[in-house]
Amino acid sequence: MAEPVFATKQMLEEVFDGAAEFYDRAGPSIFRQFAARLVEWMTIAPGARALDVATGKGAVLIPIAQRVGAGGSVIGIDLSSAMLDEAERAARAAGTANYQLRKMDAENLEFPDASFDAVTCALALFFFPAMDAARREMYRVVKPGGRIGISMWGKSPFDPAWRIFAEQVRAYGVEVRNPQRVAYTPEGVHALLAAAGFIDIETRSETTDVVYASEDDWWNFQLTLASRAVIHRMDEVTRARFKEEYLAKVRPFFQADGLHLPAPVIYAIGASKG
Repeated sequence: MAEPVFATKQMLEEVFDGAAEFYDRAGPSIFRQFAARLVEWMTIAPGARALDVATGKGAVLIPIAQRVGAGGSVIGIDLSSAMLDEAERAARAAGTANYQLRKMDAENLEFPDASFDAVTCALALFFFPAMDAARREMYRVVKPGGRIGISMWGKSPFDPAWRIFAEQVRAYGVEVRNPQRVAYTPEGVHALLAAAGFIDIETRSETTDVVYASEDDWWNFQLTLASRAVIHRMDEVTRARFKEEYLAKVRPFFQADGLHLPAPVIYAIGASKG
């Protein structure tokens, strides 16, 4: 069996550049939904200055910009230029003006110490090869007493469909792993923030029943995530065979209205030491 490949920054940049146009459009728009929950819980004050790390298409950036108002601002950073282009379009469509978008590496934030009242990172921390460095950087740029808000997948997301996908990927010898172990529990996510120096950490877990109306919806969703790297490691003939076999395994789990899958998300907020 082939050894798994670990995702690199270049690989992830290419994946999300390729996925940007369809990201959060295959099936229900779950990332905007989860982003809204994070921003809602953080209670960022009007007039605040915020940073959104791995902003993607602006799912967190836009509600923060709306919350902080004209007296505040938010900067969104991402490695993917295509995602930033999509975020620009989304922000303009929402009538947002108090934002900036910058291509930047989360492990080397190009901001002075204590630059922001709040920092967010939604469903992305596990992508960073040097996750410890990224957490330290986020702590560094938050003002004393400032806030951080992150979200991570909970245990067994999209089960059994993601589990079946992972099993088949290993059988095909095309596995691509995240560069970091993922924390799947509130305690684990709490520990991630505490290790970076954050205090007064609170966590909460919520599971959403996500419904994919068709096989195409579910397959296309895979093509908008890091799993895209796995799928595109295969040649065209192998990819078609993989898809056919995979969907045959998932098909029995469809109900009359589609494929119901649990999406557990862990939210955590904390503060820097004042």
